[in-house]
Amino acid sequence: MKRCLYLALVAIVAMGVNCKKENKVAREGMVNFLVGSVTIVDDGKRKPAEIGDVIRQGMIIETGPLSFVDIYFDETAVKILEKSVVEIKTLSHNLTDNAQATLFHVRTGRVFSRVVKKLAKNDRFEVSSQTMIAAVRGTEFLVESDELKSLIACLNGSVEVENETAPEQESVTIRDEQEVVVEKDKPMTVRDLSDENRRLMGDIKKNFREMKQEIRERFEKNREEILKKVEDRRREDIEAVERRKAEDQRKVEEQKARDRENIERVKGSTDETSRETGEGVDRLKEDSRQRLESVKPEIPKFKGSLDEQPGPEL
Repeated sequence: MKRCLYLALVAIVAMGVNCKKENKVAREGMVNFLVGSVTIVDDGKRKPAEIGDVIRQGMIIETGPLSFVDIYFDETAVKILEKSVVEIKTLSHNLTDNAQATLFHVRTGRVFSRVVKKLAKNDRFEVSSQTMIAAVRGTEFLVESDELKSLIACLNGSVEVENETAPEQESVTIRDEQEVVVEKDKPMTVRDLSDENRRLMGDIKKNFREMKQEIRERFEKNREEILKKVEDRRREDIEAVERRKAEDQRKVEEQKARDRENIERVKGSTDETSRETGEGVDRLKEDSRQRLESVKPEIPKFKGSLDEQPGPEL
């Protein structure tokens, strides 16, 4: 029982240690190429985008007419097409499970994503809109959205799509050269990829510029820093648990010593009480004897000698 309580205490302490620390670190994207009018909105401040600009969580990317921008997130390439507004909702790396989360929200417009590297088990790559959430494991797909409906078109790979306007509907999965429209109060029906969307995504793939060398180097540096933080966090957590185990063991030993002292104290107190009780009983016996002696009646002795008895008168 004590061991179970001890292990539970260690687990709770370890959780507390982790909760006090920041479990996520920010990742970055980079503007690799752009044409026309592209604006980055960061904390309400607007600035024209330039090649090499850092893209972080919370930023909003806006493109004007006849404009587009290519952004790289590690090995993933994203093209935001004209007249689009896209929010970078999440761009983080979890130090606890070494997992990445990438979430974009398309307020309006079109976004093509090329997720080359197959995602790890705990990784997330999602594109959402007002009406849907599209989650991928590794694929090339297009999301087109306005306030009323969205279209998700998959060139290859697979995309799981949920209808946010109808949570009771089951999600659907589209695969190579399939697409689906998500619209309020309507069922999602998977269909073959349209010729127009096939051509559009094919052209985008051809026109993707190779990641610029300086951007690639910055990604490599950022990746090394994140891996170092992951390793540092793992080591810190292990050391914290070991310290807590040692501290808990010390407290257990101190408690054992106190328990032994209390037992000895109680035992000594019991012996003294027994001795005092015995002495008290002896005193009571003696007092009773003395009281009995004091109340004994004095009985006169009977004289039995015949010589001393008076004779009869003659």
